[in-house]
Amino acid sequence: MKILQSIKDFKRPDKFLAVTLGNFDGVHLGHQQLMRRAVAAAQNAGGCSLAFTFEPHPLAVLTGRPPRLLQSQAEKRQAIASMGLDYLLELPFTAELAALPPEDFVRQFLRPDGLHIDLLIVGFNFSFGAGGAGNAETLQKLGEKYGFQVEVMPPCRRCGGIVSSSWLRRLIAEGKIAKANRLLGREYMLSGEIVHGRRLGRQFFGFPTANILADENLLLAYGVYAAWAECSDCRWPAVVNVGLRPTIAENIVPTIETHCLGVDQDLYGQHMRVHFVQEIRPERKFASMELLREQIAADSRIAAEILRQKITKNPC
Repeated sequence: MKILQSIKDFKRPDKFLAVTLGNFDGVHLGHQQLMRRAVAAAQNAGGCSLAFTFEPHPLAVLTGRPPRLLQSQAEKRQAIASMGLDYLLELPFTAELAALPPEDFVRQFLRPDGLHIDLLIVGFNFSFGAGGAGNAETLQKLGEKYGFQVEVMPPCRRCGGIVSSSWLRRLIAEGKIAKANRLLGREYMLSGEIVHGRRLGRQFFGFPTANILADENLLLAYGVYAAWAECSDCRWPAVVNVGLRPTIAENIVPTIETHCLGVDQDLYGQHMRVHFVQEIRPERKFASMELLREQIAADSRIAAEILRQKITKNPC
């Protein structure tokens, strides 16, 4: 997948172009539905497919308060690439862009002056243009005027509701990872470089941990989770504590402490990806270090059983 930051970067091949347009934070099942349709339409026509999104998130410009995002830009790129699209356009979102009327946006970026698309695929609740004045119906009318097709995908429903980034943010902020994963269609993931800690996990508790400093806008609720940890082309079952470690010495910046079950390796300086499977308990302060040690042992047993059952139910 080729990544573009400007319309000018796109050298349009002389063939059918299918585009899906949206913010795509989380690349959840609803987004995946749009992307699969774009890829299939392009393949059926012998053409190419493109995901059109914005950077930063429009709310960062419109309100000055960026939402706590479900994934980093790098993670978003990786998730979109996995859908098989040929191009990803990350258009810089500015106040000038936000002020464009819907028809001006279409003319400048879609057709006739922009990508010169043949097919546009959007979600049922898509809005665009100054003040969100344009919607899917607006796009269909403009498509007729400027010579491109518009397909509006129906809502993607799971767990009794319509899958959305906002719903996912609420679930993850509440620590409801198992349910969030059903809306994502994969395990929620955080990643980062493993840094040196105080080595208490190894020296006092007997549970060596790989520590990742969390982003200041960490969305995930503080707590203990069963997870898979990936590092150096290896994948291990793990128990993970996300939070401020109140029993030991409360941090200012949250950490993601990962104990890879049955693994004792020096991983400092390497990049780790943590795939969260299921919540175990909220983070809390214990009356003594010994009680904390006992709880860590119990958490590890629970995590091992959760992951064992996951393998049994999903042998592939």
